[in-house]
Amino acid sequence: RSPFAVPTALFYASVSVGIISANKLTLTTHGFPSSGALALAQFAVTCFCLGGLKLARCIDLAALDWRSLRVVGPLTALFLCDVLMGLFATGNLSLPMFTVLRRFSIPTTMLLERFVGQSNPSRLVQASVWGMVFGAVVAAYDDLGFDPAGYAAVGLNDLFTACRGVYLKAALGPGGSGGEPKKADADLEKGGADAPAPRLSKLSLLFYNALLSGAVLAPWLNYTGELEMARAWLEAKPGPAALTSLALSASLGPVLQYAIFVCTQHNSALTTTVVGALKNVGTTYMGMFLGGDYNYSVVNFTGITLSCLASLVYSWAVLLGRQGK
Repeated sequence: RSPFAVPTALFYASVSVGIISANKLTLTTHGFPSSGALALAQFAVTCFCLGGLKLARCIDLAALDWRSLRVVGPLTALFLCDVLMGLFATGNLSLPMFTVLRRFSIPTTMLLERFVGQSNPSRLVQASVWGMVFGAVVAAYDDLGFDPAGYAAVGLNDLFTACRGVYLKAALGPGGSGGEPKKADADLEKGGADAPAPRLSKLSLLFYNALLSGAVLAPWLNYTGELEMARAWLEAKPGPAALTSLALSASLGPVLQYAIFVCTQHNSALTTTVVGALKNVGTTYMGMFLGGDYNYSVVNFTGITLSCLASLVYSWAVLLGRQGK
């Protein structure tokens, strides 16, 4: 067992909770006016970090040609929609309801994977997933802070997350989880002009997703005036707490991707999945005190708790399934 197993798992959980909390504080507590501008800042930081590592020769990134664009293009569209809907929903829903409703992405992914033949989960896994959904429905039934736009955004966020995950799994292929970026990119460079669409490393996909998403998003935000709104917010000289929250929101995106990579590298994909589920339970209850927009009711709290308990069963079911192989 790697000596970094526990530290990397804790690192992943901490960063994941941190970016969700920072996004919520930035958009709700400190009133940052544009979720799109926040997404653009995250894309810029991702490109800067990965581009810097490329220049320092710490990583290799594949050249972007028309063959790799066939892989990156659809993924970029899904990625951009996923991030924008997620940030919009974060700003319009209480953190507990956002976290609970995000669990709809799990059954959506499960159904899509079964449809394309990527996986066939056990009955216990399926039961726990639908238990999460049942708890989310109960919580939504008595959500005193119901926001139609927020619910629509998180529903689309779940759909785009599921589609992106299934497409990413197909794009990376076996062994393409990001552990061997240099080999994957070297294989790309060997292909001829008529070669099939290449399998890119996760770092290459992450870099080009951010680059292309930013190239599409920046002109649109300039056209809609959201960049000007963000500039006006900065020129109003917000306090140190607001600026710190914005900086964390912008910078933790690439850190989260790195945390997922090292957690999987020193543990396993299973551990990363289980840590993610456990982290969501903590985020749900912490969010009741963060942002100041959670409205308590017995039915709503019961539904949230049922969904969290089902999430724990899901982690246990996944663990049992892996041990039985």
